[in-house]
Amino acid sequence: MSHARYALSEDEDAPAPAPPVLASEPVKHADVDDDRPAIHRLTHAWLNERGSPELLPWPGDLVDTVMDQLQQQQAILDSLTSDTATSDEEHFRLNLVQLDADRCRWLLRSFLRTRLDKVEKNASYIVRERSEQVRLSDMELGYAKRYAQLLADHLSTSVLQFLPESMRGLDDPAPGTSMPNAPGGMLAAPSLDTPVFVYGKEDGGSLTLPDAV
Repeated sequence: MSHARYALSEDEDAPAPAPPVLASEPVKHADVDDDRPAIHRLTHAWLNERGSPELLPWPGDLVDTVMDQLQQQQAILDSLTSDTATSDEEHFRLNLVQLDADRCRWLLRSFLRTRLDKVEKNASYIVRERSEQVRLSDMELGYAKRYAQLLADHLSTSVLQFLPESMRGLDDPAPGTSMPNAPGGMLAAPSLDTPVFVYGKEDGGSLTLPDAV
C-alpha cells in the first residue's frame, strides 16, 4: 500500500478540488453544517470574497482547519520523502500530493490577499464603523487600525498641515448629507451598488429581482 495520503481532502479517495464556479450564496461559516471537504469550502469562500464589494464575515474555523491540514500534510510529506524505504513510485505520488498542497497554499494566500486589499481600501471606514469590525479577524482589525493611522499621519504631514483648520478633517460628509461614507464624502466605503454575478445551483424558474428594470 502506498504511504502517500491526501489529507487535505479529508478522504483518501476523494477527488481533487473541482474547477472554480461562482457560488450562488455566501459561504456558510458554521463548518459543522457543511460536510464538504475543507478545500472545497475554501474555494467557495474565495469566490464569494472576490465577487463581493464588501468584506464578508471572517471564516476563522475554516481557515484554521485548512492550515492544520496543510501542516499535517507537509509533515507526512517531509517524513516519507526522507525515508529511504520509500519507493520511486511512491516518490512520484508524493510529488503529486506536494503539488496539490502547493495549490491549496496558493488558494489560501489569494483569499487572504483579497481580504487584505479590501481592508486597505476601506481602512478608515472600518475603524469608524463597528458593524464592519465584527467581520474581521483580530489580526485584520489590528492591521486596519494601524493602516488607517499611518494614512492619517501621512496626509497630515504632507498636505493637511498646510491647509486652514476647517479643511483638515478626514471624515467630512458629502455636501447635503451627514454621512462621511456617502458618495462624495471623505471616507472610502464599499459600494453596495456594485454589480455582482450570481450562479444558480438549480433551476429556480422565472425570478423578479428588487428594483429590476
